[in-house]
Amino acid sequence: MNELDDFAVPVRLRTIVISFVLALLLDLMPFPFEMFFWLPEWTALTLLYWSLHRPQWSGMGVAFVLGLLVDVGTAASLGLHALSYTVMVFFVLRYRRQIMLYGYAMQIFAVLAALLCNQTVLVAARLFLNHQIITWHSLLAPVSGALVWPLFSQILMMFSASSRRIR
Repeated sequence: MNELDDFAVPVRLRTIVISFVLALLLDLMPFPFEMFFWLPEWTALTLLYWSLHRPQWSGMGVAFVLGLLVDVGTAASLGLHALSYTVMVFFVLRYRRQIMLYGYAMQIFAVLAALLCNQTVLVAARLFLNHQIITWHSLLAPVSGALVWPLFSQILMMFSASSRRIR
């Protein structure tokens, strides 16, 4: 089954919720400081996947709520991730049809652009709110997230297909 065949088959809401809960748990899990900058934002990647594949279930409202949950979980300024996720999902939904027609090689660049947009909003908001200057290390997470995208997308596709068979 490829991604275009996957559009016709319904996905259970429970599958989407479980994937978001797992992504939130991965984002909130304590990792060593050396690994911190290399880890992609799993919640943002999951949000991108479901915004591309099921925009009727995962849109800007879901992005805002997930952003608030990430803000609470990471003790960030309330609304920081909510704003960045909402902006990221807005642009992804705007160009969703074009992105879905690309192969994985071009989707990597689209996901990189979306994750860089997310990171740019975060950096600008932190600079404005806290006068906190972020180093170039903040660009490593979007790059690693874009490189993980093909594998991550395939895993979520298999997860949603297996949840359909379990019914």
